[in-house]
Amino acid sequence: MNTDTAQSTLETARLRVVMATIALNILAVFWFAVVPWSNWRTGLALNVVDNAILIFHVIRRRDRFMAHLMFFGLVTGVVELAADAWLVVGTRTLDYSLGGGPMLWRSPVWMPLAWEVVAVQFGYIGARLTDRWGSIGLLATGILGAINIPFYEEMARRTNWWAYSNCRMFLHTPYYIIAGEYLIAVFFGVLANDLRKEKPGLTFGAGAVAGASVFICYGLAYELIDCVYR
Repeated sequence: MNTDTAQSTLETARLRVVMATIALNILAVFWFAVVPWSNWRTGLALNVVDNAILIFHVIRRRDRFMAHLMFFGLVTGVVELAADAWLVVGTRTLDYSLGGGPMLWRSPVWMPLAWEVVAVQFGYIGARLTDRWGSIGLLATGILGAINIPFYEEMARRTNWWAYSNCRMFLHTPYYIIAGEYLIAVFFGVLANDLRKEKPGLTFGAGAVAGASVFICYGLAYELIDCVYR
């Protein structure tokens, strides 16, 4: 197998595993939404399964880029805890008490893993769409983020993971979350392109910037939607 064919095969495998985690998460959330016992344990279990799928892919395919995407996502998830704390304490719009369980600062203990998976999904999709269509692909990534991620925000109340209040909302999802996650998906797509260099220091820095971007995007959207035009 020549180099081009091997790279094409690997890209196809990457796309399949990323899409598999997206499909799994959507189906699992629909299921958790209709069972009465869903709580922090279902959130943790889902993200452990997601990571197991990704790790299996990395080992089987010896996929260094996917490994860097996972490291990028984990750093993003840890830094993002500051954004969660601000949403809970600063804006008082986010409530994690529904699910119970151990907390990491102001977030459920599994939240860094959840953001890791989101960063892998939208980092890879954004990088791939940008490679193919440039800035149009990046804008498309933002639209996908504004549709896909708020799905989990809407369903979180039903799965007993978290809930929002005291802000302008579309159904049970704040407008500022929808706007913020459009911007966040774009940031992830931009930053993930640098991971192709497969340099640990660069990956760590990109993850830290991505985590900070979550705070910035939510903060900007909240100030514009719920403060300036209240």
